[in-house]
Amino acid sequence: MRKRSSRDIRAFALAAAAAAGSILAMAPFSASLADDTSGAFYEKGVQLMKRKEFKKAIEAFDMSIGMAATDARDYMRRGQCFFELGHWSLAIKDFSQAMNYAEPNDPSPYLCRGIAYVKLGEHEKAVQDFERAIKIDPNLGDAYAGMAQAYEGQGDKEAASTSYQQALKGYNATLKKDPKNVKALVGRADILHVLGKNLDALKDYSYAIELEPEYDVAYIHRGTAYSGMDRPEDALKDYDKALEMDPTNGDLLRKRGRAFFVLKNAKEALEDFTAAIKQDNTNPDLYYHRAKAYMQLGDDGQAMANLEDAIRINPNQANFYLARAFLWHKLGKSILAREDIKRAQFFDPSLPKDIRFATDPKNPDRWYEETFLTDVNKTGGKDTSEKLDKYTSLGGD
Repeated sequence: MRKRSSRDIRAFALAAAAAAGSILAMAPFSASLADDTSGAFYEKGVQLMKRKEFKKAIEAFDMSIGMAATDARDYMRRGQCFFELGHWSLAIKDFSQAMNYAEPNDPSPYLCRGIAYVKLGEHEKAVQDFERAIKIDPNLGDAYAGMAQAYEGQGDKEAASTSYQQALKGYNATLKKDPKNVKALVGRADILHVLGKNLDALKDYSYAIELEPEYDVAYIHRGTAYSGMDRPEDALKDYDKALEMDPTNGDLLRKRGRAFFVLKNAKEALEDFTAAIKQDNTNPDLYYHRAKAYMQLGDDGQAMANLEDAIRINPNQANFYLARAFLWHKLGKSILAREDIKRAQFFDPSLPKDIRFATDPKNPDRWYEETFLTDVNKTGGKDTSEKLDKYTSLGGD
């Protein structure tokens, strides 16, 4: 059986989606990866991945590995499937196994394992892997961007800022050699968005879409950028386009639901959040956002039930308690409201000591418009759910 090339393995890794909690879409795979006829099971696995049938793809790669246990690309692909299913530890095992068979000058196993370590919150190990990838390829923008996220996870803002700047240089170097590299354009746009250079970011996203109109990641990331720029109408158009290509993407449904919510289309938002929960019923943010949609519709009972679900799944999230505190406040149950405020302050010590919900006759539904509840101390800040997650998904070329 012919050994699959380092170039093919690396192309898979460098297509990871891009930057600034939650988590973006699946990059398309090019037919070139399926042209290698050395393994029918491998080819079947690739085709199943293109259809996002990751569990079946894993079975195909299992068979391929059984026939050729020293092929790095089989482990890389199976690791990607585990990643897409949220099985980070299994993905790490496969990426580690791929290192035993990949060519020494191939940074992709380290890049992908670093990304999985970020997902597990093992940021020190992630930094080590990204450093190894960068040692092999000093212009690997994805590795610098991943390192920035790892540093952010450690709370080292200065190191994260430096890494973002290095990521920008890496993408610039790639695009200098290949100005029409779509994935590098999206990667650079993500970094520009993180750095607040939104107009430049939009230019790169739009050019990437012009070059590859069916590249759903570009639409998702541009939509997220529009959302962060308070342009929900434009975000909605991009999410609609991406959902045409991937109608069951739960994270994308959440994003579109948020856009509907901001536009006060609570019914449509509710439908998207509900559909996303069917895809992932263990995501507390989905229940939180659905609670906000119910609040916008005036159904405080369903809102309370969804907040209860969110808190049950993740009892350490301050804004969940603030939202429930507001509902208790509306119901006139001040003691329960104060208890939830204390819980929120415990989980987020940066919150002010005195939190009092204020009414606003000029804007009576302000509570329903904002993801973080407004109080007299301006608690909460901006919604972070639309923060672009560089590595929500791993994609192939």
